Amino acid sequence: MSINHETVSGAVDSAAQALADELVAAISGTARSFSLHRKVAQQDEPVPALAAIRVLGADVLSAYLLAGHAFPTADAELVHAAVGAFPAPPGTAPDAALWALRDQALTAALAELGVVAAGWPGLAGTAAEPTEAPHWAAWSAELVRCSSLALPPLASPLREQARRRRLDLMRGVSRALLRRDYPSAAKLARWLALDERQACEPLLAPVLEHLEFLAADQPRTKLDVALARRFVLAGAES
Repeated sequence: MSINHETVSGAVDSAAQALADELVAAISGTARSFSLHRKVAQQDEPVPALAAIRVLGADVLSAYLLAGHAFPTADAELVHAAVGAFPAPPGTAPDAALWALRDQALTAALAELGVVAAGWPGLAGTAAEPTEAPHWAAWSAELVRCSSLALPPLASPLREQARRRRLDLMRGVSRALLRRDYPSAAKLARWLALDERQACEPLLAPVLEHLEFLAADQPRTKLDVALARRFVLAGAES
């Protein structure tokens, strides 16, 4: 039997977009509760929903980390199942380093929620410290790829770089907006918002408002914007 890879990819993308929409509601306070296992149980075909958990990475835990939603054992088991069903590629794969960084973020986020994930089959190996590109364009492109590391509880070399290179971050945001690359602009704005309390960026608020309007039909971009807003709010309250 032949597999229609375009159909499979489309199903996974749809599941990731739907999950992102629910996360936006959960972290924005418009949803009373959020549950990964309930979301998957509602699906006729659970495989794309499991794949969506891997696609979103540590972001699937944002409702628990940032908005106080309970993290039941069933949800932890579902993340475990998703990792096993969709393992990271071998260390020789071209994107192995990116997977290692993303899985490092996922493991750290789970640890914040009291779940020890070290040793789970399917997780990537230890992430090497990423090389810091000197040019702002190449560097900001790397931060776009690693945006799931931009969560308040998580420390990383990339976060330290983002603290030091806020002007380069703003350059990256501006370039992405000019190119109408709204997903990249939102991911970089999210990095800016992460430590906004230590170094206020006056242009961040209008950028987020602009992106909310432009990305109204892009759930994953809306999720990055909603996370950025949450980071700013948390910083103002602390």
